[in-house]
Amino acid sequence: MNARQAPAGRTAAEPSRRRLFFALWPEASANPALAAAVRLLKPTLSARWIRPQNLHITLAFLGEVEAGRLQAAKTAADAAHAEGFELALDQIEWWRKPQILCLTPSAACPALERLAAGLAAQLQTEGFKLDKRPFRAHLSLARDAACPPGQSQLEQAVAWRSSAFALVESRQDGRGSCYTTIQSWPLSPAAGQG
Repeated sequence: MNARQAPAGRTAAEPSRRRLFFALWPEASANPALAAAVRLLKPTLSARWIRPQNLHITLAFLGEVEAGRLQAAKTAADAAHAEGFELALDQIEWWRKPQILCLTPSAACPALERLAAGLAAQLQTEGFKLDKRPFRAHLSLARDAACPPGQSQLEQAVAWRSSAFALVESRQDGRGSCYTTIQSWPLSPAAGQG
């Protein structure tokens, strides 16, 4: 096999390792409120702002994964059952060590916590090593944020509804991270919804 030939079963363009994570994407109804929050906060600090199409809540970060392990990640997601939910992202937090500015919910969301815990358990069953820190829902707005903003709460919370979660691949392009959804899984209707 010469250097340009791919191993059997793989195309030449397919990478041997993929940077993967599971995430929640905002539904369209949340986009105006997210844009308003960014407009409000941008003048308050110098930072590298995340592109609007990349805004998400990470459920589980897998990191660099052998391409052959992609099916194991999908199998874990197939087994993770949870109901849809809504949470209010109303807190503005600056995390010193990673230097990120993020939105977080002030109230617990049991359905989200069950989804994250169930997915983590299934991924561990499939042999994935995950971050040992407990899950904490947050939506990163900016990186390399040198100091906290002057406020800690949004005047109007971002209403975030979730009816699905996704397995996502992260790649770098000339402008930063580029995310591609590999597959999505629906969440069951929340109790009391049709």
